[in-house]
Amino acid sequence: MARLPMLKLPRIKLQSGYPISIDDERSLPDGYDGPAFVWDIDKTYLSTNFSSMHGLLRIPLEFAVDKIAIPGMPGVIRALRRGPGEEYVGTPLYFVSASPPQLRKVLEHKMLMDGVEYDGITSKDWLGCLAQLRPGRLREQIGFKLCALLAGKAHRPQAREYLFGDDVEKDAVAFHLYAQLVNGELSPGDATAAMSANGVKRDDRKSAFGLLEGLPRKLGRVERIFINLERNTDPAKFDQYGSMVVPVRGAGQLAFSLFELGLLDTRAVSQVVEAIQARSRSPEELVELLTGDALDRGLLSRTSVEALGLAEYAVPPAGD
Repeated sequence: MARLPMLKLPRIKLQSGYPISIDDERSLPDGYDGPAFVWDIDKTYLSTNFSSMHGLLRIPLEFAVDKIAIPGMPGVIRALRRGPGEEYVGTPLYFVSASPPQLRKVLEHKMLMDGVEYDGITSKDWLGCLAQLRPGRLREQIGFKLCALLAGKAHRPQAREYLFGDDVEKDAVAFHLYAQLVNGELSPGDATAAMSANGVKRDDRKSAFGLLEGLPRKLGRVERIFINLERNTDPAKFDQYGSMVVPVRGAGQLAFSLFELGLLDTRAVSQVVEAIQARSRSPEELVELLTGDALDRGLLSRTSVEALGLAEYAVPPAGD
């Protein structure tokens, strides 16, 4: 795949019912229908504390050095950006963050520290939420992420998207709803019912539909949704979404899954595994656990285990 051009664009403020801010720094070629990666930041790339109101309010006060990346995740992101071949591709990569746009400089500094390149960040406008007398939006995520993803789709309408979230903010619900809308698998009535059932307020539903109606008729599909099991949720709870949603335990299993899809090469996976081992007190046991569970759930094939040089960590199948 040839390297895509990069072009800086001015920061824009989205004028819609939902107060979000988009910083898009790249113009994709007209009709670009290649892959694009869209990452949640908190609990997917960074270990951010927002489980309490105190943790939520502390987020804007943190510095880049306070931000801790989930072990191995920066390596996954860098490898996706590069592409699986020898030539650097610069695959489109975007972030979605519930943190306020005022924190963007801190996030940019952290990404620079991690060597993570990206093309844009969509943030929740906290001041806008308060100005609209909707403080509940500070913790509400499904409506925000639906609107953020639909707004981002306007900048990459034909791109084939891969989404990355976690099991803390109901990302599976929001991302799957978005995928069904973009892939034409959900009627407006069913979408309204699903949003309402998941606590999305009427005006936020209206904002989401307004953004959807503004998109071209022909859209690139959402290919996969990866959910990092930060809370160690039982993967079986995601079976309701079918093969679209892939629950993974950390960067290791995510790298294995992306390797199976041809989005990462062996070099990238090896680097991610090494990064995980470097952060673990029992590195061999950790990789064995990740590999064994990945095999059990079909995230990784036996052939890939051999290709990746992980046979020593793989648990033999029953009966061997």
